[in-house]
Amino acid sequence: MKEKEFNGFEEKIGLQFKNKDLLKQAFTHRSFLNENKSLKGRHNERLEFLGDAVLELVITHYLYDGYPDKNEGDLTSIRSALVNATTCAEVAKKLEVNDFLLLSKGEAKDVGRARQYILANALEAIIGAIYIDLGYEKAEQFILEHIAPMTEKIVKEELWVDAKSKFQEKAQDIAGVT
Repeated sequence: MKEKEFNGFEEKIGLQFKNKDLLKQAFTHRSFLNENKSLKGRHNERLEFLGDAVLELVITHYLYDGYPDKNEGDLTSIRSALVNATTCAEVAKKLEVNDFLLLSKGEAKDVGRARQYILANALEAIIGAIYIDLGYEKAEQFILEHIAPMTEKIVKEELWVDAKSKFQEKAQDIAGVT
C-alpha cells in the first residue's frame, strides 16, 4: 500500500511538521487501522481530544478580547457555534482535509453526515498535532487564520442563537408573550 504524502497539506497551511508521523496520525481514522492491522501507527482520537481543548481555549481568548460588549452567556454561545462539528467540518473542507484522510474502504465511500464528523474530528486532531509538534503559538496562529474569521458571519447572522431562543424572541415581539 502506498503511503500518502502530506507535503501538500503542509504547504496549504504554511506549516512544516518536525514529526511527520504525528501529522499522519492526525489524518488516520480508527477504521483505517482496523482494516490494515499490519500497519503500525495510531489513530487520531487522542489528538482530537487535545486539539478540541486547544481550539476552545484559543477561541475563548479571541472572543474575550474581540467582543468586550458581549456577556459571558453570549460569548459561550458564539464559541459553541465556532467550535462545533458543522463549523469544523466546513473549515476542514476548505483545507481539503478529505484528500488526505486515511479511512477504511467502507468509511471512504460514505459522504454523508458521518463524513462531516470525521472531517471535524480530523481538524481537531490536526490542531492537537500542531500543538504537540510546533507549540501553542503555531496552533493559535492556525486557529486564528482558519477558524476565527468565521466569527463575523456567525455574529452577524446570529447563528449562535439557538432556534428556541429566536422563536421566543419573535413571539415576544409579535404577541408580547414567550
